[in-house]
Amino acid sequence: MKRNGEKIKILLAEEQTLLSRERTMHSYMQTGLAFTSVGLIIMKFMEGIFYFISGILFIILGWLLIIESGRRYIKFRKAVAELRKKEAELGYKIGKIR
Repeated sequence: MKRNGEKIKILLAEEQTLLSRERTMHSYMQTGLAFTSVGLIIMKFMEGIFYFISGILFIILGWLLIIESGRRYIKFRKAVAELRKKEAELGYKIGKIR
């Protein structure tokens, strides 16, 4: 029984780690959208080649962050699926909503 208690504590710690990774993923997405928006605003309201190039750089940086967020999302979903398998093996349903 004590051994299962230790395993459930480890599962709960893993779930907390995954939730932290999810928050990081959302931060990347928000930052990427913000950079893209700033780039578009610079290009729309400022004139000159310098502002056009800086707007393009902001947009590229924003898209890179959005792509990184998507990559992290895929890794997050795989990790959650593995965690749910471990829970099922132990007979626990930590992440299930009743």
